[in-house]
Amino acid sequence: MYNDNKAPAAGTAEANVNQANRQESPTHKAIVQQPGQEVKNYGPEGQIILPLLRSGRDNARKRLDLMAATGLRDRVFRKGVEALRRAGVVICSGEQGYYLPATLEEVQCFIRREEARAKSTFYTLQSARQLEAAMLAQGEQIRFSEVV
Repeated sequence: MYNDNKAPAAGTAEANVNQANRQESPTHKAIVQQPGQEVKNYGPEGQIILPLLRSGRDNARKRLDLMAATGLRDRVFRKGVEALRRAGVVICSGEQGYYLPATLEEVQCFIRREEARAKSTFYTLQSARQLEAAMLAQGEQIRFSEVV
């Protein structure tokens, strides 16, 4: 059974690695360590996840590894990442795993990937909107099988 709020204990290898990553990551410093620039309102899960993220694609960590390190379940972990992103933290993700961007190229690659996902979602919604319009025009008397 997973503990949704488990963090590495102080003095453990994981906690020491977290501290080293935090100090080495220029992105993390920009997010967390500059007075007045702290990210707020990203919840307890975000507080657990953010210190585990490393800077740069080569230092990405797989979701399952991060879940094991935090003790968070998949859905809770994903919501934690989403909360961080909505609070303004740029968290890149891909086949390599999750990471904080270290270069302009990494940020641009993430932007392209997310834009492609968004476009795909909007194209998917087009047919649903067309069906909705047809159903509204006919007072919901139309059946899906009649449209296809």
